[in-house]
Amino acid sequence: MKIKNKKTLYWSIFCLYAVINLILVLLHEPWRDEIHAWLMAKELSVVDLFLESRFDGHPILWHLLLMPFAKLNFPIITLNMISYLILLISTWVFLFKTEIPLPIKIFAIFTIPFTYTYSAISRNYSCIILLLVLIGTFYPKRYDHPILYSILIGLLIHTHSLAWGIVAGLTITFHFYEILLSFKKKNTANLKSIIFGLLLIVCNTVLVVFQLFGTSNMNYACYPSSYIIKLSSVIAFLLFLLLLYTIFVLKNNYKEWIVLGTGLGFQIVIYLFVYSSILFQRHILFFAVILFYLILVSHTNSFDNLKYFLLGVAFLFITILTGLKPFFTTLVKDITSPYSSAKEMAHFINENVPKNTTLLIDASVIGQSMIPYLEDGYSFYDISYDKYVTCANVAYDTDKIEGALSDLSSYIGQYLIISNDLIALEDCDLLYRSSTPIMNEFFTLYFVPE
Repeated sequence: MKIKNKKTLYWSIFCLYAVINLILVLLHEPWRDEIHAWLMAKELSVVDLFLESRFDGHPILWHLLLMPFAKLNFPIITLNMISYLILLISTWVFLFKTEIPLPIKIFAIFTIPFTYTYSAISRNYSCIILLLVLIGTFYPKRYDHPILYSILIGLLIHTHSLAWGIVAGLTITFHFYEILLSFKKKNTANLKSIIFGLLLIVCNTVLVVFQLFGTSNMNYACYPSSYIIKLSSVIAFLLFLLLLYTIFVLKNNYKEWIVLGTGLGFQIVIYLFVYSSILFQRHILFFAVILFYLILVSHTNSFDNLKYFLLGVAFLFITILTGLKPFFTTLVKDITSPYSSAKEMAHFINENVPKNTTLLIDASVIGQSMIPYLEDGYSFYDISYDKYVTCANVAYDTDKIEGALSDLSSYIGQYLIISNDLIALEDCDLLYRSSTPIMNEFFTLYFVPE
């Protein structure tokens, strides 16, 4: 294909991607996990953000990206536009700068992982995708610019704990490998730059460990479901097959397999022994890591069209078999139904509840998703934690909620929001009940009479 025609084709694909995903962004209603990060960035200082992230359980790179816009009171749609723009950049780099065959590019761009899941649903996973693509395209130049390469890896540490296995693999196969070779006088990289880059990665790792040490979430213990066990088994079996393929077919791609192995292996450990709750966004990351592996292999000297074709077919087969059904199911639901009913309830409050009213709520961790949509003058008071809320914690205590609602006499003449019908209030005036959305985040507004 002529260069001019190729560029025209690629730009056409990119523009189509941009339009489709913009539509999906505009159709999506952010839910509490998305809005929680926005409220943290808006209400907390950098120091407080660092301290509070211990309970939140995530590094703060995503929050820092949101902070300037949140503190300047940009509309909440900005949250999703940021993830959309991050994925636009990621898609452009992936489409124009990687050696992946075009059919695989088109498939990945319009399904998993580039479309909808990380562009419309706005969370820290979008940063993982961008950094994986950048590291992948920078992979063949890592010996020329080891410090810049190390900085990209260091940033990956600050995205999500599920990315730490990839960080370990990249560090082992480059920094530690070259340092080991230096003892044998066989290293080919600038040793000082390699050591400095390793120190950057180590320092960033220590910083994040210190930041998140002691993380806990009272709602989630480690009780792996049958789905998580099956998913972990599929990942482990896939790694075994790819190891055999590396040994007997690729032969020279051990480093790339190690990166894949540590990346997916660490995910298995997290799923089974640390945090067993798994949303579709975490599931999709499994495919993103495999795609990252394909990018790395495509840049190696042992690249072979036929061998690589088989890897590409394997990626397509695995994604179609295990990922496309939940992907399209969630996508269609989001188009046809609300993702969260927070916007709906906030609109009713704005239209029907007097301004300068304090709204009582049983679980502010759920109800906080209404805050960005409320007009000025309303405030939230969490009756289970006895405090005003501008940015809730990330859990709720059912016992505290039941205790707070056991006696309604102190709430007479006030508006009370019950989240997800945790408790039905038969003696109160029911004013409005929102629709049931995809994430089961709905609300019931009561007025407590005398």
